[in-house]
Amino acid sequence: MSKKNESTPFYDVIMKGVFTIFQASNSNNRPLIRNRTFMFFLVSIIFTSLTTPMYMLIESWYVVDYLNLWSMLGIVLAVTAVPRVLLMTVGGVLSDRFSKTKIMFFSDFIRFILLISMAVLLSLGKLTFEMLLAFAASFGVLEAFYWPASSSIIPTLVAPEQLRSANSLNVIIQQLGMFAGPALAGLVLTFGSFQLAFTVLGLLLLFGALCLLLVREPVQKRPDKRASMWLEMSEGMRYVGRDPFKMSIIVTVGIASFFISGPVSVAFPTLVKEVFQGTALDLTYLQVSFATGSILGGMLVAIFRPKGNMAVRAYAAFILLCLGIIGLGWANQLLYAVIISGCGGMIASYANMLLLTAFQLSLDQDKLGRGMSVFTVASTGLYPLSTGLVPVLLSNGWSISELLRMTGMLAGAFLIIVILNVRALRSTDTAQLQ
Repeated sequence: MSKKNESTPFYDVIMKGVFTIFQASNSNNRPLIRNRTFMFFLVSIIFTSLTTPMYMLIESWYVVDYLNLWSMLGIVLAVTAVPRVLLMTVGGVLSDRFSKTKIMFFSDFIRFILLISMAVLLSLGKLTFEMLLAFAASFGVLEAFYWPASSSIIPTLVAPEQLRSANSLNVIIQQLGMFAGPALAGLVLTFGSFQLAFTVLGLLLLFGALCLLLVREPVQKRPDKRASMWLEMSEGMRYVGRDPFKMSIIVTVGIASFFISGPVSVAFPTLVKEVFQGTALDLTYLQVSFATGSILGGMLVAIFRPKGNMAVRAYAAFILLCLGIIGLGWANQLLYAVIISGCGGMIASYANMLLLTAFQLSLDQDKLGRGMSVFTVASTGLYPLSTGLVPVLLSNGWSISELLRMTGMLAGAFLIIVILNVRALRSTDTAQLQ
């Protein structure tokens, strides 16, 4: 056999992933790469996914470095996060009532205006702490409208059998944004200024908004008469709550947010400082390892197209992730932590994608926004509480290693109880939902 016909297994896997993501699932559907509406949506997400981590870093550094108000940083971050959580269900109702692309467009465009205003006020020396709080709250409110619309629009743009691949691409892009956003913000602040940083951030949102003008959202049939917004919010909660399959998924993402996402986000810098006595470069190794694993996990869902019950596979992966967190609590060398971090990122991304896809497929088209807003609230609502509780426990004598072992065991035990006691999770055939 000639050498030019040989290929490495790694090359074959990558090429298989590329073709799997972009090829059609059957002869009746266009490949995703030829779905211009979906591709314009993805390009918009590329710009927007950079903005949240960039804004959080720039905002934090402005408070700490420019205003020199270290003790006020927690208040600023809370003012940004709390409106986003509280208004997420309102955003879900609005995305069911109105065009999702228009909601996303106006959210991006208004945030662009806010950031340009911040740059102008800063140049005039008038961006005070009080004004920063007002901008932070406005940013959080607009994000509360954006994310339910962006997560619920994907099932309307692609065929059901392409949903796993579409979700994988979306998550890969957002994971890259979580990694690249802070790096880009750091470069701009290092070689530029806060005015330039706010301007660049605003322009990214403007580009994202302009791309949304090219997204052709399918027209959804809506009833002539609408109930009040409060009734629709209540209806959305009841719609999810009365279905054991949907409700168990909501409980699961809440458990993952409180016992896994929160502690792990605090664990990385604390482990580097207290356990490994490392440097900022060592923290970078952990973060890059987790981000790389997350991207690979998203690709795995698209490459191998898991068959059978996606929910059961997701629970198995989450339980495996809990074992990894327990292992991270026992790690006493940086190399072990980096390996566990990479594997954990891959497993977490894989499990999240399967659970998200199973949940989306179980939703009625006219309740996508409300259903996804409940999912988003569950996945993010307990995160601030968790990240606030972890420092309290650490200050009361717990070590980060002990905390990781405890949260890993508790989360694993809860997940086992859920999967064993909720028959709908085991009996619902997610393939039939397609």
